Amino acid sequence: MERFLDELLEALGSNDGAARKRARETLVLVGDPAVAPVRALLDSPQKRVRWEAAKTLAAMVDPPSVDDFVRSLDDPQSDIRWLAGDGLINLGPRSVGPVLGSLLEGPLSTGRREMSRRVLRQLASENRVLAEIVGPVVEALDAASVDSGVVAPRASRALSDLDRVTERLPSL
Repeated sequence: MERFLDELLEALGSNDGAARKRARETLVLVGDPAVAPVRALLDSPQKRVRWEAAKTLAAMVDPPSVDDFVRSLDDPQSDIRWLAGDGLINLGPRSVGPVLGSLLEGPLSTGRREMSRRVLRQLASENRVLAEIVGPVVEALDAASVDSGVVAPRASRALSDLDRVTERLPSL
């Protein structure tokens, strides 16, 4: 299995698009054993490999990948940021907290701002409670010139509101 997995991972860097697609789809089918090695590829210096890794993880809908997707919102390549956003959207509401948390960290890159806005807007469109919580953050992210002095306090407030809502949920 390990050799097979290594061949699939290597194929993600292939010049053959069909081979990359087959490898990506097969890695999704492999599931859990492929998650950690695919996640590691998000740090590859090769754009194509990072792109394929992000696309693969987005299709896997792997909750532990949330932090990797959030980190990839700052990737220098817009298509990789887009795929990271897809992964966060596919993971659903569990992505909201980490995305909001990322808005509290350091300077806000254009890529992280745009993709955070996209993810939060999409998830809020599917859930009225989330819409109320993240609406002010999305509004701040929509501004032509984003002032982190405006975004961070709204993100912090949204995180507090999210915590209050989740505290009332029964434990599983």
